[in-house]
Amino acid sequence: MRVNQTFDEIRVYAGVAERTGAHVERNAVRRSGGCCGSVTDLIRKARASGDGTFYLPLDRWPAGTERVELLKPWVVISSLPRTPFAE
Repeated sequence: MRVNQTFDEIRVYAGVAERTGAHVERNAVRRSGGCCGSVTDLIRKARASGDGTFYLPLDRWPAGTERVELLKPWVVISSLPRTPFAE
């Protein structure tokens, strides 16, 4: 990470991440458990700790995206249509 880096404040609630519009300097969040280096890191930490506030470098948020769903619903195999096996 760069020394004078600015981070977006990200609010995670009910499996959805949204930017709050606030920006913070690296020194303010450096030792925070919510400091993330990538969206993948954000997803991992949000799944582990649940709802809360996280920090992501400004250039790492997906372009043209307002929200990111972190929890995808499970698909139960028995609910999928059955296909015959090829013989």
